Amino acid sequence: MHPRRPRFRLLIPTLAVTAGIVLASRPVLADITDWFAALHGAAPRGTKAPPPPTLAVVSTAPGVPADPQVESFLKALAAAVKARDGALLAPRLSTRYAVDGLPPGAKPADAMAQALEQMRGPEQIVVESVAHADGLRTVKARFRYGASPDSIKTLVLDANGDLLASDLFHVSHG
Repeated sequence: MHPRRPRFRLLIPTLAVTAGIVLASRPVLADITDWFAALHGAAPRGTKAPPPPTLAVVSTAPGVPADPQVESFLKALAAAVKARDGALLAPRLSTRYAVDGLPPGAKPADAMAQALEQMRGPEQIVVESVAHADGLRTVKARFRYGASPDSIKTLVLDANGDLLASDLFHVSHG
């Protein structure tokens, strides 16, 4: 047997593995990942947006009775947005918390955590109204963003002051 022959036998598999790694690192891998995500409904997580410059001030509009549980929840929301940390708000989500439009198997708490990493940080959150019905509170709150237009959001809190549903963000596919 020739002394160089064993090295040649190792060279071919090494080149094949190297070529496979190079091909996998090209856009081909991105196409496969997109296809896999489309089949399984898993969206790749983006990077966190920079935190807002200030913590939002939570207040109640004149003439609206103060509700400590609503204010407590909104302060927790403001802190989670400022920190870009969904774990801060997770204890304030009801066990029945739901998000419209989530694919089957997706966890609503994970969707909220991802949204908190991306949503604009308001300068102020003002409780405009609190309606009580069947042990639930439906809250209309004005989110003020300085020079940008205000946004009115609706949140539904359970009897414990934990979030059941909201229109803080929308799930988009694709």
